Amino acid sequence: MIGRLLTLVLMPIWVWVVLGGVGVVLMLLMGLVLVIGGASSAIASDLHYQCDSAVGPDPSQTVTPSRAPTAARPTVRSAPVGGVTTAPTTNPYAELTIAPDDTSASDWQRACTTAMRYAPRQDPPLLTSNSGIGADCARELALAQLTASAARNGSGSRGGAEEFTRSVIYQASAAQTTGRCAATEAAVAQSSVAGGAGRRACGQLDGSLAVVVLPNTIAAQGACGHRVDPAAVSPGDLVFWNYRNNAPTQVGIAVSDTRLVTTDAATGELVELTIPSTYDVRVKRVLGSGM
Repeated sequence: MIGRLLTLVLMPIWVWVVLGGVGVVLMLLMGLVLVIGGASSAIASDLHYQCDSAVGPDPSQTVTPSRAPTAARPTVRSAPVGGVTTAPTTNPYAELTIAPDDTSASDWQRACTTAMRYAPRQDPPLLTSNSGIGADCARELALAQLTASAARNGSGSRGGAEEFTRSVIYQASAAQTTGRCAATEAAVAQSSVAGGAGRRACGQLDGSLAVVVLPNTIAAQGACGHRVDPAAVSPGDLVFWNYRNNAPTQVGIAVSDTRLVTTDAATGELVELTIPSTYDVRVKRVLGSGM
């Protein structure tokens, strides 16, 4: 034992320097591994959140059906005065691809990579309610169409929920520019055929006129807008639920923090329902937040 101690004491200085240098390098490598591992975990978590926001819950994750969960994220961004928020930016995962022969990829992951091509990047879910003429107009128009549908008593033309949301959101977004909420046949017709060159996949004009023209399917509409925590749902927000094959099959327009207007799947008539509270509910805001 004493001999070993003497050997250590009598070792040349340069040996101690080398050993010290090796120790420092090892510590740096360990730190680097931890940093890279943490960054990879953060990226994976963010990608999962982006996918969940665009195509709904991951079927591979077992969830007990219950009240809609809050979309937990590291930070929460508050909306400025008037409910107007900054539009989500271009999705950094837009170029993400999965090889056709990659058997390890699930259908949910493949659906996600497709959605990332046009879905805006999602920031933390909004925890503030929306307000202003756009939200008020959406509520007014949705309830007006509900009343008109009841008055027709089953007669007249019937459109799907996707056309109902396109029509209401188009006119409500126009009100944000004109300052006037007006339901006109011309506006409804224009919203049903709009969507040509110059528009992003989720709607809004690229020019100065911020009129929102949603896609013409519920599945595509589900990827649009800014995610909202279910606790902050407000008039004008789009509520998606009943996800099947990695896409929502039902959509409605919130007219309060507890009620929405949508179409009855069986009759095609507009109905007012309580906002679902199941785990697969996703709320998106397209008014006052860009797209």
